[in-house]
Amino acid sequence: MTGLTLPTPAKINLCLSVLGKRSDGYHEVEMLMQAVGLYDLVTVRLSGSGITIACDSAAVPAGAGNIAYRAAREMLDLSGRPSGIVVEIKKTIPVAAGLGGGSSNAAAVLVACNRLLGIGLGREQLAEIGTRLGMDVPFFLYGPTALARGRGEVLTSLPPPPKFWVLLVNPGFETSTAWAYKNLNFGLTKKGDCTTIAGLNVSQIAASLHNDLETVTAAAHPAIKEMEQALFEAGALGARMSGSGPTVFGIFDTDAGCREADQRLQKKGWRLYPAETLTGPLYGDHLAPAF
Repeated sequence: MTGLTLPTPAKINLCLSVLGKRSDGYHEVEMLMQAVGLYDLVTVRLSGSGITIACDSAAVPAGAGNIAYRAAREMLDLSGRPSGIVVEIKKTIPVAAGLGGGSSNAAAVLVACNRLLGIGLGREQLAEIGTRLGMDVPFFLYGPTALARGRGEVLTSLPPPPKFWVLLVNPGFETSTAWAYKNLNFGLTKKGDCTTIAGLNVSQIAASLHNDLETVTAAAHPAIKEMEQALFEAGALGARMSGSGPTVFGIFDTDAGCREADQRLQKKGWRLYPAETLTGPLYGDHLAPAF
């Protein structure tokens, strides 16, 4: 095998609580993360020498500034093999949107390189490498549903909730995760308990959505609340910003309801992505040793 193509899903945060500032400069968090069926497509091939990143989006850096490049570098160095790696990324997930697209791409590169280079690492070892790349990367090795603690790198896989549908609404601009954390005012946050959401039904999940970073991003970008209100008016059971934003998602208990809302919001000029929650392993047999 010299090449592997993997769909790489987006994620939403059903709950994101920032518990405090750590002595290492990071923030202590508790997050309930859920993978959803909006995908980029990542192809990894062994070819030539060095590492090449090709992407159909100008918003994605092509060199060492790309997290997928760093993932390939980690695995190539670990393998000790002289082979080159070519990574091709076809983007659908918006960039810098709170949906983990770049982290998902990097996780796929780790999984693909692990098989193609015959390294044979298990999920935990790949997640440890992923932590060095970005705090959301390990989730995509533990999903589709997981509780994240620590800086986001301490993952516990959870049984996925009953399938529901989400309408992702992106306003067309980017936000910075580092900026959101830097400007977080703990006096304005209302702590949510992310552990209580797991196992609830769809209506209960919708009523329990929580995101401490929304206080920061929504204050700077009124579109966040506008999108949430539009989702409620279109029939969403609940709506919340994902990650550090600016994407907002609305929860629906049927595919038909989600797609009807999609049609209703078309005139707003936002980017709309209807998707279902994922309930099965994200990489299945590809996480097994490649021998």
